[in-house]
Amino acid sequence: MKKILAPFVVTALFLASCSTRVLKTSPAPSIEQVNVLRNSLNSSKFTQEIDEGNSLSLARAYLAAMKAQQEGDRVGACSLFLELADLKSFTLWDAARIHSLINCELSPRQLKKIWKKEVVSNYLKAFYLEVSRSIASKNKLRDQEAEFSYELIAYQNQSSEKEALINQSLAIAKELADLEKIKKYNDKLKEISPLHLAPEEINETNLLSVAKDFESHRNFEQARILYTKIIDGDFAIDQKVKAFNALRISYKIERNLKKFLEETYAMENFLKEKLEKKPNDIKLSEFWAESKIVLARAVWTNHQSEIAKEVLGDFFSSNRGTLNQKANAYYIYGSLYLESKKNKEALRYFEKASNLKPNDLTLQENIQWAIVWNHYLLKNYSKVISLAASFTKKSQNPTFIAKLNFWSAKALRSTGKTQAAIDLFTTISLSDSFGYYGIISAMELKKPLEPLSSAPLDYSYTGRLDLDWLLAMDEKIFAQKLLKEIDSQFKAPSEREKVMSLYAQTQWYQGGMRQIYNFKMSSRNSLTEKYIDVLFPTPNLKLVEVLSQKYNVPKELIFAITRQESAFVANERSWADAFGLMQMIPEKAQELSKKYNIPFQGYLDLYRPEINIEFGTALLKDLREKFHSKFAQSVAAYNASENVIKTWEQERFNGDYLEFIEMIPYEETRNYIKLVFRNYVIYKRKTSTKSFFLETKFFANAF
Repeated sequence: MKKILAPFVVTALFLASCSTRVLKTSPAPSIEQVNVLRNSLNSSKFTQEIDEGNSLSLARAYLAAMKAQQEGDRVGACSLFLELADLKSFTLWDAARIHSLINCELSPRQLKKIWKKEVVSNYLKAFYLEVSRSIASKNKLRDQEAEFSYELIAYQNQSSEKEALINQSLAIAKELADLEKIKKYNDKLKEISPLHLAPEEINETNLLSVAKDFESHRNFEQARILYTKIIDGDFAIDQKVKAFNALRISYKIERNLKKFLEETYAMENFLKEKLEKKPNDIKLSEFWAESKIVLARAVWTNHQSEIAKEVLGDFFSSNRGTLNQKANAYYIYGSLYLESKKNKEALRYFEKASNLKPNDLTLQENIQWAIVWNHYLLKNYSKVISLAASFTKKSQNPTFIAKLNFWSAKALRSTGKTQAAIDLFTTISLSDSFGYYGIISAMELKKPLEPLSSAPLDYSYTGRLDLDWLLAMDEKIFAQKLLKEIDSQFKAPSEREKVMSLYAQTQWYQGGMRQIYNFKMSSRNSLTEKYIDVLFPTPNLKLVEVLSQKYNVPKELIFAITRQESAFVANERSWADAFGLMQMIPEKAQELSKKYNIPFQGYLDLYRPEINIEFGTALLKDLREKFHSKFAQSVAAYNASENVIKTWEQERFNGDYLEFIEMIPYEETRNYIKLVFRNYVIYKRKTSTKSFFLETKFFANAF
């Protein structure tokens, strides 16, 4: 047994920390035992002995150290954590080492000795490096600071974070005139950010990467110069097509839709000219065919339907492209007729697409749905019912099946088969109870929605000594990092269910959102309800409640949008340059910043939850006002643009909101409305204390 020594002997404790004694590891205490221990710690002054082989003794000391740290007693925390870090048999010795670095005032000699010999577990490495880098900076240990920054790069997700670290290392190396380190750090900088390559280092193998890096830094002008160099240069056609696509999409990211459309035309014309010179080149033929389809979609999106038909007509007459490309072209052609309410013509082209039997599963389902939907709009209800039954038998996609069944039930009701419709709506509401079609089936049935509350978490041992100890000591940040590292090891159904509790305990919600799809459909609904707080969490709750009141936006909607946009991952960045929790676009943030006086210095601010959520909530306030608090329009406008929503209303709205949602031409926006609605209803069920009904006029009324 070892006795905790007084704070004034911290240095002696440090010198003892080189001990390599190996003792029998102790199991983690249970949650009940931890609660008893925590309640017994009336003071952070801890004078009891530590029994190295006794888990309760170790836990008591660790909890006391954490309490001292939280209360600002750095000397007491230092003394305790140093003692625990010396016990290499203790599972959390390296976690204690990190805490000791945070709390102890160690001399440069002591620090260097730790840094030279200490090796922490992999899941703790990033924390260890970050703490050590901060301490090295504070102690003006410049060489060590540079190296810790360099090593930290491997643990960062965002390129901006990596670049900031290597630039810091490079600045220090230059300050120290360390030529070897300058070269090492410069090489790493070029690897992280190819735009820093010297002109003589840029060649045909890395030019596209350099261009994309300029674009990622939002230096669109320089990126386009390099994209054009690839297009006009002596590069393979694959590279030229990649560069042309990147060039045109860069204008879309910059919100210059006119130039985006111009460059889409230019790409098709460029490939057409190439194909005229090599008419038998199959690869070139497929690239051109795809460019025609892309162009048709682009002009259609720009509300030029007749021109889109001409583009596709030219494609059909060429008799080029793969089977899937031809089927896709017929599908788009049919959709153009559907938009102009020429349903019989639309159906003809959808059936042509189907007859080609494309092997792309998503395309197959889109075509099948288009056929069913056109029959529904033509009031061919018997066809809807028979085709839906046929297609559901062939599908393994539960969402597709629910959609077909829902509209089949609507068709049954329209033909007077009320009981059959009720039976099918009931089946959908039970099988897809947490999905869009299950919820709107409950609306059709006038079925109440019950409040939701999560089942108690499973705090039993995981079988991982390190994870059990981290959870017992409430080390959530460390535990989440370890869970991410070992998550793929949970394979059996019982293991996967156990890990759902771990996602909640570590607050790694994205893990739970992914894991739920690894369960069989037969158990997914019950598990969703059981782990509702994992799958539909409420992080930053107090902030959201404040902003909800400030901007008069339901907190359930804020959470619903955030879950769909980022799954609550604060450093998320999309291909379209939307950032953070609510995926804000810098240009929109700049506009909202001026209107609502929200601090905003640049796009990196959008990674900060308190700024990002306020921007997202302010945008929702504006959209709700513009669309009179109508759910579908407000949510669609968050995903697409306000003007296009108004156009869709004029062109497609026939008085039935459920039909209107199905007729939104952007697949992404169509699905987005459904998923955000699902999220919103589930969050409403979580915040409700009693059952409630969703009226069939929900989408027509202000919410």
